[in-house]
Amino acid sequence: MTAGFGVLRNSQPKPVVITAFSSPSFGDVSLHRTELVDGLSKMREVPALKLAAGESIVLEPGGYHLMLMMPSGEIQPGSVVAIEMTAADGSSYRFDVPIERR
Repeated sequence: MTAGFGVLRNSQPKPVVITAFSSPSFGDVSLHRTELVDGLSKMREVPALKLAAGESIVLEPGGYHLMLMMPSGEIQPGSVVAIEMTAADGSSYRFDVPIERR
């Protein structure tokens, strides 16, 4: 399993709603959240994430995280992959993620 962790921060003066993630390095990228349901840990896909102006969301094990599936090639620790977020208004944001083994 490959997951993405970090911090998503909305530095704009208005809310943003993230509706999709993609990467040329992976066939499928999606946002998930781990939740406790009836005493069991369940991972659920998050179809949209609203960030208020100035709000940050931490992507971490046991909470929100990116699922990075179907790599297009071998992904090595130390390399960097590009991730793109698409917002409901059609704008997109690209960021680079360093790969590390945990």
